[in-house]
Amino acid sequence: MNRKFLLLFSLLIVAIGATGILINIGDDKDIPNGFVDMKKEKEVSIVLAQSTHDIASGTLLTQDDYSLKTIIVPESSTLIRSDISNSTNINNNLLKSNLLAGSYITKDLLVSPDSDEFLRLNLSKGDVIYKFNIKKHNEYLLDTLQVGDVLAFQLRLLETDKKSGMDNGISINTKDINDRKNQIYSLNKIIPAMRIVRIKKYLEDELSEKNKKNQKTEELLTGFIEVIVKRDELDIIHITEKSGDTFLTPSSNDEKNKIINLYDVIPKLRTTRELRG
Repeated sequence: MNRKFLLLFSLLIVAIGATGILINIGDDKDIPNGFVDMKKEKEVSIVLAQSTHDIASGTLLTQDDYSLKTIIVPESSTLIRSDISNSTNINNNLLKSNLLAGSYITKDLLVSPDSDEFLRLNLSKGDVIYKFNIKKHNEYLLDTLQVGDVLAFQLRLLETDKKSGMDNGISINTKDINDRKNQIYSLNKIIPAMRIVRIKKYLEDELSEKNKKNQKTEELLTGFIEVIVKRDELDIIHITEKSGDTFLTPSSNDEKNKIINLYDVIPKLRTTRELRG
């Protein structure tokens, strides 16, 4: 009797053990390889800007200064601090510190052209910011120029003495409908190079607000351009604006008050004028 009981008891223990082993094997199939006692970390996509060469502090960035790349990293990655996904167009942003080639360009190193800090950092001693309102007929300036480009401030005058034109300018013969006499105009560069620090083209709703008091299409303001000028040039601008028609034209940093005469550009006109006496 005891032997039978012991045999049955032994078989029961073996059965329980075998059942436990089978259950554990089944559970192991549901556990993925490399399982750790925590959830898998979420991954995010970020955009990095990396300098292509050494860049000095105060530089206005161009496309040649950096390269962009998109990568996927864990949420805990330190590279997220260098992410510029929300502002991938960093052209014309000002760099606040020196960078070595291959360095990441982060948001805290950049100053946007739309910020007041950008204007302040661009000013040298004796410099001021001057704002030119842009009308409809000069809208091309807003569409073609960008921060960092250079403008020339020019004045067109009607010459009172045909024999002595302006020292610096282009003389142009025209004929007034109400006057049979030839009139000579001169176009003169008053300030040859003004660096642009801000360009603003008004949106549709802004246009309505800005121009609600002005119904003349040719006088509509379409935006403005802010440039850097010297303090003593402010007086020149204010005087010049009351002296005749003024113009803003694209220029370059090496532009000077050159003496340019239309008859030098088209010699035939000079010959014709001399023959007519």
